[in-house]
Amino acid sequence: MFGGTRSEQERATRIVAAAVLRPNELLRNAESAVAGQAYLEWARYDAAAQLHRQLVEPHEDTAVALRALDPFAVCAARLAAAQQITQQGAEHHLSRALALRDRLPAVNEQLRQGRVAAHHIATIVSRTDLIDGSAFMADIDHEIAGHLQRTGSWSKNRMRDMVDATIFRRDPDLVRHDREDAKNKRGVWSNNIEHGMSAIDAVASAEETAMIMARLEKLAMSVCKADPRRKSDRMADALFAVVMAREFYCQCPNDPKHPCTADIRTAPTHEAVVSGIDVKIILHVIADQATVDGSADSPGYLDGHGVISADHVRDIATRPEVVARSMGNDYREVRRDESFAETAPTSHLDDPRSAAAPSFVRDREDPEQVSEEHTSSDGDLTQRTSYCRAPQSIPSVDVRGTRDAVEPPFVQAVPLPAVQPGDPYRPSAVADSYIRIRDCYCTWPGCDRKAWGADLDHTHEYNHNNPAAGGHTHPGHMKVLCRFHHLLKTYSDWLDDQYPDTRNGRTRLVFITPEGRTYRGPAWTGEDLFPVLARLVWDAGPVPRRRPSSQSPPFTDGRQKTRTAAKHARRQQERKRNRRRSQETDELAPPPF
Repeated sequence: MFGGTRSEQERATRIVAAAVLRPNELLRNAESAVAGQAYLEWARYDAAAQLHRQLVEPHEDTAVALRALDPFAVCAARLAAAQQITQQGAEHHLSRALALRDRLPAVNEQLRQGRVAAHHIATIVSRTDLIDGSAFMADIDHEIAGHLQRTGSWSKNRMRDMVDATIFRRDPDLVRHDREDAKNKRGVWSNNIEHGMSAIDAVASAEETAMIMARLEKLAMSVCKADPRRKSDRMADALFAVVMAREFYCQCPNDPKHPCTADIRTAPTHEAVVSGIDVKIILHVIADQATVDGSADSPGYLDGHGVISADHVRDIATRPEVVARSMGNDYREVRRDESFAETAPTSHLDDPRSAAAPSFVRDREDPEQVSEEHTSSDGDLTQRTSYCRAPQSIPSVDVRGTRDAVEPPFVQAVPLPAVQPGDPYRPSAVADSYIRIRDCYCTWPGCDRKAWGADLDHTHEYNHNNPAAGGHTHPGHMKVLCRFHHLLKTYSDWLDDQYPDTRNGRTRLVFITPEGRTYRGPAWTGEDLFPVLARLVWDAGPVPRRRPSSQSPPFTDGRQKTRTAAKHARRQQERKRNRRRSQETDELAPPPF
């Protein structure tokens, strides 16, 4: 297909024949291939941009540029022949090459260095189309490139959200105009496909689409296990039933020995029976309180969709079914003569972004729900109590009657509860929400499962028999994992670790293969979207008591530990060793792939 011998290609990419390699070397091969692919993709874009400079730009202001076969199309035809792709594909490739050269030169350099995978470039270019000619174009380019330089993993959704958040924060007016145009492009279309089937496409607001999909999914999951249809088939049937006001029913054989256990509730109308009327739909929208109030234009976040603009946040907040809940520490005044041991840094108080705590917007009032699935946490926890000068944004502090009329009083942040009362294993409702906001998605490298559709996992295994020995439930030691990766971590030899970065306090995650290959957690999280999260103070909670054992003492010549306990102890030692190595080499870490 293309020129070059196998040995020449191996030398160029530094990739060795896979047949002679072991698992870690094979993974290193795969990482090198992705980084090499990024460089080769940069070379393709660079060649296309240079070809455009030589063949197209000299004719841009001439009559030739008005022809049907203009210089751009003729240039793309050369690229199509050279790369054996279609004319349309070549024109798209040429357009991306020009965007990287003229609009995103800093991002283009990261591609050359292999710090961003080639498959992310189309997302970055398409999401930055609206900044062409903007006064903030260079700033946005450099900020995106700065994020790409981080050590960590990037999924498709995290890359998209990072780019959107950067643009929304830098130029909200541009986003506002673009959103108004998008509202006028709503619609529903059908397309005929093969074998007598048709596809329905619809464009609606993100929150309305999320509610529709949530209702269809819940209705599709209400059948019993004996229903022979796939989930996608059931959702298609649920869509027809809801739109046409028909009854949605389970298609199981309904064997008398195994009766149907489907839980499909219907509501009769004057002409038909409609299924799924009682389905409760909860959407989670996160935003700064200042954005909701209209005094700031920081971007928000819609679970299952991604980053949304400040105007979009306010549009959702005005819906009649919305219930808003705030999350943040209360403060109490500390008199000057009281002693205290820890003083919070004042730099956070001077940060204008931290003037308001996040606000949670839900589409219907419903009690706080805590995930039923967790798996563990650990580390040396201490009671965190933060003392600081009273910031102007805390209205609850009454300065009247203080002995110092010049300086504001000291205030103490009342820690938020980390666990549920009486159950040290389960996080509190506020901790549950905090972890999901902080992580946004499943934290496994490359996974995009939404946070409120995944489990909460204790990074360090929770010791149910002796909780004080390790695995305390605390936001600093818990993370979001989808069900698949939760099970993979728990029941396989994968190892993970979680700890705060000593340089900036951000949560760091590490995932280690059974052979010892290390991969970083997400490079961009909700901590970037909502910096105020770093100011929240958590109560370590009471030290759980050891659960009395009903088992008889082991034989003297038996095991000193169970297999599970020994596995957890080994994991703890491996975490400590890997963390030391990680901290020593963090600055010199290679690109994430």
